[in-house]
Order: sequence, then C-alpha cells, then structure tokens
Amino acid sequence: MPRGKRTVFAMFCAKSGNRLGTLRFHKQDKQGKGWKEHVEGFKKYCPVCKSREDVKFKEERHSK
Repeated sequence: MPRGKRTVFAMFCAKSGNRLGTLRFHKQDKQGKGWKEHVEGFKKYCPVCKSREDVKFKEERHSK
C-alpha cells in the first residue's frame, strides 16, 4: 500500500553541470516543510571538479 506520493529529483553540480544522482522527496512533509527547505546548503562530491560542490535539483517526470 503506498504511503504517499514522492517526486524524483535529479542532482546536478552547480559548477560543472555534471549529474550526481537522484533523490526522492515528498512535495511537502507533515510539518508543511517543502522540499526546497530540505535541500538548502546541500553539497555533494563531484568527480569532474574533484571537490564537494553545491548541488542544483531538477524535477524528473516519470510515467508509470
């Protein structure tokens, strides 16, 4: 039984534009906090830049 709809977001390096992975978020959690508030200050290692860089998120649309 599904527990709620989640949206898939792709992570991209802010400097090089390299794709770094995906994350799944609820559009809004129980406290009314949106996904953008969860990803503020998110950093991830980029193999192209060879350092931890800021990440940009872009929503991916998947059809079932």
